Amino acid sequence: MNMTKLSDEVGVGRLPDATNEVRRLLADLESEVSILDADQAGPRYCRDWDDSVGDPAPVVRPRTPEALARVVGRLGAAGLRMVPQGGMTGLVAGGAPQRGEVVVSTELLDVIEGVDVFNGTMRVQAGVTLQAVQEEAQRHGLFYPVDLGSRGSCHMGGNIATNAGGNRVLQYGMTRASVLGLEAVLADGTVLSRLGEVVKDNAGYDLKQLFIGSEGTLGVVTRAVLRLQPQPRERITAVLGCASLDQVLQALVLTRRLLGPALTSFEVMWRDFVAFVTGDLGLGRDPFAGAAPFQILIEVSCFDPDEERERSRVEESLAQVAETLGSEQVVVAQSLKDAEDLWRVRDSSGEVARAMGDYLSFDISIPTSQLQAVLGRIEVELERLSPGMRKVTYGHLGDGNLHLLLACPSELAAAVEDRVYQLVTEAQGSLSAEHGIGMAKREALARWLPPAELAVMNRIKRALDPNGLLSRGRVLVSDFPE
Repeated sequence: MNMTKLSDEVGVGRLPDATNEVRRLLADLESEVSILDADQAGPRYCRDWDDSVGDPAPVVRPRTPEALARVVGRLGAAGLRMVPQGGMTGLVAGGAPQRGEVVVSTELLDVIEGVDVFNGTMRVQAGVTLQAVQEEAQRHGLFYPVDLGSRGSCHMGGNIATNAGGNRVLQYGMTRASVLGLEAVLADGTVLSRLGEVVKDNAGYDLKQLFIGSEGTLGVVTRAVLRLQPQPRERITAVLGCASLDQVLQALVLTRRLLGPALTSFEVMWRDFVAFVTGDLGLGRDPFAGAAPFQILIEVSCFDPDEERERSRVEESLAQVAETLGSEQVVVAQSLKDAEDLWRVRDSSGEVARAMGDYLSFDISIPTSQLQAVLGRIEVELERLSPGMRKVTYGHLGDGNLHLLLACPSELAAAVEDRVYQLVTEAQGSLSAEHGIGMAKREALARWLPPAELAVMNRIKRALDPNGLLSRGRVLVSDFPE
């Protein structure tokens, strides 16, 4: 459920207010570090996007990656617990501080250190926003493909720590596919810096992969080398209306076949989602005025110098898909504004979550071939547990990622989660496709992940953070002594 008061949930940490100790430990770093006392830290440092609320004590903001390493080393040596923070756009209570945790914010590490057009790479610090990376790449005629609705506020360090997915995974993969090099700081201040700019590197274990997706539990990301792509000459956006989920899956097969690697995004919105955004929230518009049970938002990346020829080819392909499916509901954006209007609805998922009140949020992956069957069983179980429960459904169905938000009474939450995760696990899916585990899903992970995998994860955690000082209680159910 949303609005989790973390300090009430997990109990008191080592120090309710470590401000004085932190200031003493960092007294000689005044020019390199900004410190906010606990009572000065407003919602920016206490609450993430899913409204999980915590209590920082205090907030430390290093101005350079080197200063961050010194800060973490000193706090770690003093036995102080820490939680790294970026743009605070997470959805699983990963960044909101537990009582007594010192917030280590990367927001001042906001320097783009360079772009190499020959390698097609960019070196950035952890506090640079996703949008800034995208815009800088574009200035050099290049393209950073990861894209999220929170692009203007989410930070690259957080994107990397959570292995963010987003709207273009179908073609370009998750964040880890775009990270060539990484620098991270361990809980004892040790700096692991492998900022290589080469694609091929088999020199020993690929340690950066430990930190990508580890949600700040193993180390704090400070710098990264990002892999850039050629800038498309044009991106064509279209929306296709479908009558059934079977039609949606047929459309996926057809668009992949006709458009090949040019198909960048294949986003699907159920009518309940579109109605909530355009009706309840009054955002964007429904091009089919409620007549389409499913809407597929398609993005095609075009590289042909002859833009008219490319657009004609794409429009012919989409017309062929619609004809094969027997659908007359096709809209192709004719301008950048048209495209932005179509994407506005899909990018409003965060606003939907905040407007639902008490809700359950599922971010699940299901093998596409089993999607219809599993989703059908989930709907049957929801109706059995709570007839008429309001839900909104959308997802990156090109890669099997489904988002399901339920207006669920708190007394039914455990039973609903149990049935959904059981069905997903039986289908060899994932209980977290892209949002991560944080604190919100750690109990579910402990129940549904194979014990051998959990054991190895705990061994890695203890090897890199033996005292459990970094993001304790996130991802793994903590067994560190209080």
